[in-house]
Amino acid sequence: MTTVKSIETALGLIDSKKENLKKAFEDLQSHSSVLSFFNFTWSDLDSYFTSIQSDLLEKFSTIQTLELSQSQSQKLKRKKLKDSVSADPIPARSELRSLCEKMDGMGLRKYIIERPRERTAIRVELPDAWKSAADPGSMILDALEGFCDEGLVSTSDLYGSRRVCVVLLEELMKANVEIGGEVRERARAMAADWKVKIEANGGDGEEREEEEEKGLMKLGYLQLLATYGLVSAGGYDVNELIDYAVVIARYRQAVDLCQALGLGNRISDVIQKLISKGKQLLALKFIFEFELTDEFPPVPLLKAYVIDSKENVQKIRKSGKSSRQSLNEAVMKEISALKSVIKCIDDHGLESQYPKHILVTRIEKLEKEKADKKRPATAPVPKPPQQAKQQKQRGNKRVKEVTGPSAVKKKNHSKRVLLPSQPSHVQTSGLFLDHTALYHSSPAGAYGRGGPHVAADMYAGSSAGLHGFPGAPMGFSGNVNQTAANAYPSERQGQPSYYDAAIGYGGYGIPPQYHPGYYPQ
Repeated sequence: MTTVKSIETALGLIDSKKENLKKAFEDLQSHSSVLSFFNFTWSDLDSYFTSIQSDLLEKFSTIQTLELSQSQSQKLKRKKLKDSVSADPIPARSELRSLCEKMDGMGLRKYIIERPRERTAIRVELPDAWKSAADPGSMILDALEGFCDEGLVSTSDLYGSRRVCVVLLEELMKANVEIGGEVRERARAMAADWKVKIEANGGDGEEREEEEEKGLMKLGYLQLLATYGLVSAGGYDVNELIDYAVVIARYRQAVDLCQALGLGNRISDVIQKLISKGKQLLALKFIFEFELTDEFPPVPLLKAYVIDSKENVQKIRKSGKSSRQSLNEAVMKEISALKSVIKCIDDHGLESQYPKHILVTRIEKLEKEKADKKRPATAPVPKPPQQAKQQKQRGNKRVKEVTGPSAVKKKNHSKRVLLPSQPSHVQTSGLFLDHTALYHSSPAGAYGRGGPHVAADMYAGSSAGLHGFPGAPMGFSGNVNQTAANAYPSERQGQPSYYDAAIGYGGYGIPPQYHPGYYPQ
């Protein structure tokens, strides 16, 4: 990836490259006599390249200004955060001052544990409360008793108890409380005991709950070393501290702890280990904080993180056998990963190097898929009772389709009744029913003409096909038995129409055995 430093190096080589080009031009010019077209000089080329060089230098200056402003903005944010922490402490409540005056470390720990909703307010009051304690360092060591002993507190309170211990250590370090030699040695003995218990805690940390538990214990261990200044005296394996730093990298205190423990010159090892474990986003936190973007370009790491997240999503789908739960979990994890990448791009101004519109489009697609999976299939619209009854009656009257003139003739002679009052020409036309069956077509049925056609239909033209005999009203002039009209249902009644099919695909009236593929069962 192109960085500001690499651009600066390339621009510095322009003059030397221009000299090499000039020598090549002069060599070519010496052979100009054999060239049919050679009418330009070096000054023409030099002026052209000089204008390009000036334009590049101007743009590079703009890039440097933007990068410097972003860097200063980030430093200013960190400075404001530190200033807000180091400002005048908020007066502590009477209960906290009383516990500190009594040097009641365990009582202080219990007081904070029992008030989870007030922990944020209590935290900012602790620096003022330390002033009421004769020896805050010793009091906090009392509060830490049993930090690694699971049997001293119930399992439900264990996690919260350890978090409170970490907060006490962190606030004590920020207050720059003076630690006496005797208290430091006591802290060293406690750290050694913790380390033995942490290493003895079985499991490889792969399970999430176990990993979280061991991570919090290692966070407390490193915070103990940093708060009481134990590393500076020696006796600790730096490589082991680096391994612990990799485990606690997801915690907010990780960067400050690495600085306090003197791991700044080995932070590249922490970053490399995080990258090798597929934790690119955690590595980027250290990269930006320690300004190591030249050594570890951020964009390739972000792209690698996106690829790894897709692979992890596929594993989730496969392990869950593409069940609805596994599909939803996979979608949520991928969306979360992509949003994290977009936030990193926005926070550190990487839009020019890694356009985020592709990621945004992918998120929109995944959210649409998730919404489609949650949307239930539309139930068939119930028909009114009267309509359902009529449809059932019509269905009972339907006659099985039989082709051929004889079949039509048989039906027509059995169903058709001519009354004596009919005119003679109507009776005569009835003699041709066998032949009209051969010309029976769908258009007549489509317009609601029930029953067979008389022979005059095929000679009367289109108007006769719609209205019966010329000059006659709709149908026959006589009183034809009305049951004949129902002998042959119309084409619309006998066959499903185009709109019936469309309604079925739209989700209304779909038989139970048919389900659209995009609605999981």
